[in-house]
Amino acid sequence: MDVRSWGVDQILMLPDYCLSRRYGVFCELVTVAEDTVWDISEVALPDRAIVHEFVMSGTGLLNKEADIRVALSDQIPTSTVMMDRLEPLFMGMGRQGADPRRIHVSQGMNFHLDRLKMYLPAQGRRLVLEATAGAGVTLGVQIGVVVSAVPTEVPDCLLSV
Repeated sequence: MDVRSWGVDQILMLPDYCLSRRYGVFCELVTVAEDTVWDISEVALPDRAIVHEFVMSGTGLLNKEADIRVALSDQIPTSTVMMDRLEPLFMGMGRQGADPRRIHVSQGMNFHLDRLKMYLPAQGRRLVLEATAGAGVTLGVQIGVVVSAVPTEVPDCLLSV
């Protein structure tokens, strides 16, 4: 069955087994003492993506913390001003302020959102991670999203189950 003419809300109501193949998109950084660093995923998101999961973790020295920001872009930022102009992965996630907001990460922290099924018009952009460390901090930060493309066709037999 052709579902190209369906609205996003109708497609998101399809059972999970009718959606496209899922895959992971990842970024990882190590922040070092009062420095800001960036990473961009090697894999691009689909033009019209469905985000199924998001995971974030921090590893490093005990009782150390840093701030991160997560956004979408075609190229890796080289300054915080460039990062300020990017579209956040999740609107409103992080501390109060302009998007993309700052998210506090500490050693041993794990954060996982699953069963999201969130539509994201990514337009082939990639995941970008920015990390800023405080004084005397060395902290590793890892993020990942599980995505699939919005399907254009669904076999009739899958919808009749």
